[in-house]
Amino acid sequence: MQIIIIPSNNRTHKHWHFTRKSFFLLVGVFTAVLVTIMMSVDTKANISLVPEAIAPTISMQTEDAGLTEQNSELAIQEYYAQRLGQLQAESIRLKALTEKIAKMAGIDTAVFELEIRPPQGGIALEGQDISQTSFQQELKQLANTFKTQDRQLEMLQNVYLTNDSIRSAIPQGSPSKEGWISSYYGKRIDPFNGKKVFHHGLDIAGKLGSKVFSVADGIITWTGKRSGYGQLVEIDHGNGYITRYAHNKTLIVKVGDRVEKGQAIALMGSTGRSTGPHVHFEVLRDGKTINPYSFVKG
Repeated sequence: MQIIIIPSNNRTHKHWHFTRKSFFLLVGVFTAVLVTIMMSVDTKANISLVPEAIAPTISMQTEDAGLTEQNSELAIQEYYAQRLGQLQAESIRLKALTEKIAKMAGIDTAVFELEIRPPQGGIALEGQDISQTSFQQELKQLANTFKTQDRQLEMLQNVYLTNDSIRSAIPQGSPSKEGWISSYYGKRIDPFNGKKVFHHGLDIAGKLGSKVFSVADGIITWTGKRSGYGQLVEIDHGNGYITRYAHNKTLIVKVGDRVEKGQAIALMGSTGRSTGPHVHFEVLRDGKTINPYSFVKG
């Protein structure tokens, strides 16, 4: 095979003689070079297109990162808002509990000015900005302080209520508001037989039909006639205290009733072993009678 190349100036020409084997070898080399060139161009084209192809993905990733950061900030804000709301609610509850206990104890809280921010002051000093970690620690410590104060106030309330209940269950005062003591506790001359006997209570004389009052909180354990006492009311006040109210005309309460201090329980009379309208008042402690005078005049 011959290949003749004629230049444009027509002056000279060149020719090459190829065998079939050398021709196919040349075509193979040429084809390989052409393929290599095409692959190189395609690769460059692909490389040049890479940024455009992945740009939307990169943009989406950046946008997602921004949304994630924004959501994180919103979550943090929501957390602190909730904690602030919880602490504010706890502060209101503690304030109400404090005022309740103060009222029970008869303490004037006006000096503490619970409605306004506590006054504070001090000299100007250069401090440090509080970090988020430090802020979280302070917030946690404040919450723990509130919990401790809450427990302390509840304990104080329970103690006060217990002490108040004990005080209200201890006999104090006279069973008759208008009566007067006609016979004292201790040895005396019996008005019926003239002998010296021990009198286990106070006799408080008064107007027939006037009210007889309980001198402490308690539960009625006896109502009705009893030998020598006439119409009797007996009240158990707990803590070992029992009171008796004898010679009544009419009984107002019944067994099992819970009564409060100052509540009317009977009407004064002269039933049983009595010389006139009065209430025989006894106080028992741990089953033994004691002098009621200190409770009536205390």
